[in-house]
Amino acid sequence: MSTMNQTETQQVATFFEGYASGFDSIYGHAEKRSGFQKLIDQLFRKTMFLRFRETLKNTANPAIESIIDIGCGPGHYCFEFLKQHKKVTGLDLSEEMLKIARKNIQALSKSDAQFIKADYLAHPFNQQFDAACLMGFFDYIRNPLDILLKLKKEIRKEIYASFPKSGGILSVQRKIRYKLRNCPLYMYSKSDLNQLMKAAGIQNFEITDCERDWFVKIKL
Repeated sequence: MSTMNQTETQQVATFFEGYASGFDSIYGHAEKRSGFQKLIDQLFRKTMFLRFRETLKNTANPAIESIIDIGCGPGHYCFEFLKQHKKVTGLDLSEEMLKIARKNIQALSKSDAQFIKADYLAHPFNQQFDAACLMGFFDYIRNPLDILLKLKKEIRKEIYASFPKSGGILSVQRKIRYKLRNCPLYMYSKSDLNQLMKAAGIQNFEITDCERDWFVKIKL
């Protein structure tokens, strides 16, 4: 069983291999951004900062000692988790993203992190983690139920995940943009999320509106 079919997995990996540096720069770690690019970030990428804030607010809990960041990208969440003195595992399909992540955490004098290039659903773990972070991950997943069922086995305490909102002109614009880049994209209504949690047997969860995304916190 795999996270996506083989074609979709390769499409997502290819998309992020080419987007790695540009994606990282949104968080200020890589290439310099022009004033216009920063304005675009403020207008259209505010959601990314809202879910970033929500995640770090929750991981500040001292009871959360270990975290797996699934779809970690260039490691901006991993970097902050390490600053919170967590034990961190970052996992991503893109080796280029992981190279940037490893480079980014070098700025920390001491870090307890490992990075793995893998498809989460296809990768076996012989350990459990206190929490899991899945930001911008379910955007590309055809069957999110499989992911949630695996997470229930490997996560002890909390899961933080984002789901892109369906509906509205911005979602249409995003679908067109991703289609042009040959990358799959899946979107959700609040009703979709409630049905998904029910199917996964998850009862204790909160859904927060982050403009273009839903932020979901699950307590296990």
